Amino acid sequence: MKKYFENDEILAVLWRWKKPLAVVFALSLAGSAIFSSPMFIKPKFKSFARVYPTNLKKYSEESPTEQMIQMLESDAIRDTLCSRFKLDTLYDIDVDEPYYKDLLYKEYSDHVQFKKTKFESVEIEVLSTSPQVAFDMVKSIINLYNTQVKSLQDEKLVEAVGTVKKMLEQKKVEMNLLESKLNVLRREFGILDYGSQVKNLSKEYYKLLARSNVDPNKIAKVKVELDNLKLKGVEYENLSGRLWSVRNSYNNFKLKYEEHVKELNRKKEYAMKIVNPYKADKKTYPVRWLIVLVSVAIAMSGALGVISFLDRFERKKIT
Repeated sequence: MKKYFENDEILAVLWRWKKPLAVVFALSLAGSAIFSSPMFIKPKFKSFARVYPTNLKKYSEESPTEQMIQMLESDAIRDTLCSRFKLDTLYDIDVDEPYYKDLLYKEYSDHVQFKKTKFESVEIEVLSTSPQVAFDMVKSIINLYNTQVKSLQDEKLVEAVGTVKKMLEQKKVEMNLLESKLNVLRREFGILDYGSQVKNLSKEYYKLLARSNVDPNKIAKVKVELDNLKLKGVEYENLSGRLWSVRNSYNNFKLKYEEHVKELNRKKEYAMKIVNPYKADKKTYPVRWLIVLVSVAIAMSGALGVISFLDRFERKKIT
């Protein structure tokens, strides 16, 4: 019963002050509607994309998603976007401002967000007063990320290509030198295939010796060839073995070189798009109905507090 009378008393107070409350309600409603309009608050449009990291090399204990976010937050991507889209002008920041960079980067971080999703993908979100700019920025971020990752990975590949190329050149010089030495032995001593030549000449020599009516000059000629083999045969075999080994190394380095160059020239994507960005046709900020609702609620709460105080004050004066 007591609660009923208390409620009745509150209603009575509200009724007595209905006109001031109505004025406060109307003014707060109109004021919040006007001040939340595009005339005072520029509407902002959101464009976003969800991407998944791919083809990344492991540099640390970070997950591929964490590596991706680190790269997306790099100053190279941020500064390129600030320059390409003239974000200082877009954010109304004067170049002559004493804290120009701080203000620009603060606005950038407020308008460009990178979030890790529960499915290990990354959400790229951009807010802008222009839906086209927001859309273009998301696309540019993805393209810049791909370029940046490729550049970092290519640094190692370029280094590897340079190292392997030097080894190829060294092996080529070594091969040419060995070939030159072997050519001298072939030309001056007639050594072409040491193993088979020794075997065949030895047979021929002993056959000639076993015959009685053989031309001595023929025997002498075979003897000279055998002596040449004895004199330079071991050297020829050593050079041939080294040449085979060097040629094998050269071929292996050549395969590595071709693989590295192919990898260097290969076009790869490092961000697999799960949700493609699109140009928003509806503003995201401000939410006018929410601003109006909160403003009216605050105004009415304040008005009720004032009315409660004034009503008690008047009652005390009467008593």
